[in-house]
Order: sequence, then structure tokens, then C-alpha cells
Amino acid sequence: MNSLLRQDQEKIKLFKQYGYDVPKARDFILAKAGLGKARTLEIGTGRGHMALALAKRGFRFVSIDLDKQAQNTARANLKAVKLDKFASFKIMDAEKLGYADRYFNNVISVNFIHHAKNPVKCIKEMARVTKEKLVIADLNRKGQRVMQRVHGLEGHKHHASKMPLSSAGRLLKKLGFSVKSYYGSCQTVLVAKKEK
Repeated sequence: MNSLLRQDQEKIKLFKQYGYDVPKARDFILAKAGLGKARTLEIGTGRGHMALALAKRGFRFVSIDLDKQAQNTARANLKAVKLDKFASFKIMDAEKLGYADRYFNNVISVNFIHHAKNPVKCIKEMARVTKEKLVIADLNRKGQRVMQRVHGLEGHKHHASKMPLSSAGRLLKKLGFSVKSYYGSCQTVLVAKKEK
């Protein structure tokens, strides 16, 4: 196992020790999302935890992020279990997605909104390229505490969200989506369906 994967696996164990079971959280998100396996875009690859969950379920998808090192970890995570053929990783800014309107049936974003410099612009772009469902999941208060604790052990702070998910839900409704909210142990999940 390469060093990127080893570090990532150690971090996942640490999150679980403090109450945030990352694989279980991804399963919860996908169970609530009810996505069909049509054209899918992931916003915010990160270290590839959602990418791995999608690939294990047979989704073929594009995953974007601005952090090339994080995408290398994601690619290594998928390659380790021979699922790298399911994902296409691209360096792209979520504020300006290089895709046509309604290009993707599904758009999913997990723990990205609290990192976004301009979350409103990102959500508008996600909504623009979504044909059917847009899923946005992010940390709740417990999840934020776990993140702060784990990042604190590494000597740095974790980003606080500039936009609560309740505001994201209201924005999605204004953009023509019906929105349902689900509450997991460490995350809140918005499942937004484009109204026809």
C-alpha cells in the first residue's frame, strides 16, 4: 500500500474513533439519494471516499476538484480495489463548470460546500448542469466537531462553512428543485429533484 493510501486509511480510523464513520456516512447518503446510474458528476473529489462508494455501486462518473494531490489519493483508493475505470478525474473549478446545461442526470457533492469560497455560485452551477437530482451533503455540528478535533491533532484548523445547508436548500427551491433533508450522525443531506 502506498503512503497516500496508508495516510488516508489511518485518518479514516481516527475519524471513526471520534464518532465519524466515513464509509457508513457515504452509504447513508447514497441510500437517501436514490440515484439512477445515469450520467453523474461528483463535485469535490477530496480523498475519494464518495468516489469509492459510487464506484463500488457501479456508477461511471466524472469527479472534479482543484486539489491534484487529493485526486491522486482518490485515484489510488480506487486503483487499490481495481475500480479506477469507473471514474474520470478532472481539475475544475466548481464556480465555473465546463459542461452544458442539464448535462448530468445526477450531481453529488459531499463535504464540499464548507470549503467553497463562493458557495452560492457553486450551487447555482451545480443546479445548472443537473438534469434530475442534485445531492449536497455536508457536516452537521457533530461532524464539524470531529473534523476540528482530528485536524487539531495535525496542527491545523478545519474550514467552517460560509453557508448553512438550510440556506442551500432554500436556494435550490428558488432554482426550481423540490428538496428533502435527511439527518445522519455527522452529516445533513439535501436531495434536490429538478421539477419538470
